[in-house]
Amino acid sequence: MTTTLFDLFTNTPAFVPPRLPLREKIAISFSGGATSGFMLKMLLDHFRTHEPDREIAVTFCNTGLEHPRTLDFVNQCDKEFRADVVWLEAVVTHGQRVGIRHKIVTYETASRNGEPFEEAIKKYGIFNTMYKQCNSRLKTEVMDDYRASIGWHPDDYSTAVGIRADEIDRVSAKAMAKGIFYPCADAGITKADVKAWWRQQTFWLDVPEHLGNCVSCWKKSLRKLLTIAKETPEAFDFMDRMEKTYPLAGGERRDGQPRQPRTFFRENRSAQDILRMAQEPFEPFSDDKFIPYNADLDVGGGCGDSCEIGADED
Repeated sequence: MTTTLFDLFTNTPAFVPPRLPLREKIAISFSGGATSGFMLKMLLDHFRTHEPDREIAVTFCNTGLEHPRTLDFVNQCDKEFRADVVWLEAVVTHGQRVGIRHKIVTYETASRNGEPFEEAIKKYGIFNTMYKQCNSRLKTEVMDDYRASIGWHPDDYSTAVGIRADEIDRVSAKAMAKGIFYPCADAGITKADVKAWWRQQTFWLDVPEHLGNCVSCWKKSLRKLLTIAKETPEAFDFMDRMEKTYPLAGGERRDGQPRQPRTFFRENRSAQDILRMAQEPFEPFSDDKFIPYNADLDVGGGCGDSCEIGADED
């Protein structure tokens, strides 16, 4: 096998074929995270060198709530890696039993005020630990619809997702059936490997861990949410507005019972609850400082840091 940039400069393992044979086409799900960007470069290097005829589609789904520097990072990866990233957003049809559709946007035209997220909430209700559909409605279904629009059948392609070996618990239980594979996990890549590689590049995802992806994501630990609320309370403006505007959204309940108001955060906490709690003493989250685990403050889902399709399906 030809030596890759990873071997030459960092001794990071190159592409390792998954246990099951890959399908004819490769769909790369680029979340905009550092690991996902690493995976993107790994796969593009491999397939361009060893399988140049294999058809590849790279997609990034924008919810409208990503950190602004995440969008900058996706744009720069696209240019530096010549990745031909297709930027997608959800299109929600109201008043009809019609599933999620997609539209193609660009770095310049991508939503930056939560517009796709709000449209999904209007129809499906506020997402939280009981209603975990934001990833599927705003990412998975959007990508599926796009691929169908270009003539790809689900059985024709394997989907690469950026989950590492040290977060293997986030792997989807349905991965094999859905043709999902995890190049970083298969190659034994850890968070330290990803950081080491990016330190040698000319650009980097300059976003603190607790602010990654959707800034005030309900899957983040309470400690991270409180830290964000203390540092940038305006990050909760969108969630607060959604809770006040669409508390009963989501359509008729199947059991005929009245719908109860929803809030985003664990233990039925609202955005206002998080903002109030942030005024009380607590140890803020830090990327560089070890803080002993606290069961009340540190329970969270990895999707809050890196929103990969099919992850955190518990």
